Amino acid sequence: ATLHTNSAPESVVRLLDMGMDPFNFADALLGILAQRLAKRLCANCKKSYVASEEEIRHLVGEYTEELRHTTAFSKDPSGAAEAVYAEWAGKFAKDKGKFTLYKPVGCSECNDTGYKGRLGLHEMMVGTDQVKKLIQERARVALLLAAALEDGMRTLKMDGIEKVLMGLTDMKQVRAVCIK
Repeated sequence: ATLHTNSAPESVVRLLDMGMDPFNFADALLGILAQRLAKRLCANCKKSYVASEEEIRHLVGEYTEELRHTTAFSKDPSGAAEAVYAEWAGKFAKDKGKFTLYKPVGCSECNDTGYKGRLGLHEMMVGTDQVKKLIQERARVALLLAAALEDGMRTLKMDGIEKVLMGLTDMKQVRAVCIK
């Protein structure tokens, strides 16, 4: 079924507010998927550029902003940010640790927009024991989000930033669809 909320944890609270029994809901929950569609950069005309260190650090800041309520991040924010940067360097950086990002240009293939098609940004909150316990306690969205992040969930924005690093979209599109 479809439920219009801004995140997977918000869906839990919305369903409980609609009268769903928290014990039965928690018992039956496998997971909740939130999705947003962002414009995909046109593969024919997107223009690559080497991102500045400052630009990548800014992306790390936006990415880790989503983690600020987790235990690991609150214990060592700069260490957590460095861990994200190191992971990205291994996954996305090219030779000499440089990151390649892309800009929209426009061509006849994309009607001069720079974008062609859509790309899904996803957030999957798994019904772990901790999440189920919080649902039974009718916990607030912030607590559900923190527990889901501790369990490894990536938010819509985090998934979007990784897709920017893959060259599939740009931050303008990610920010446009990730409402917070």
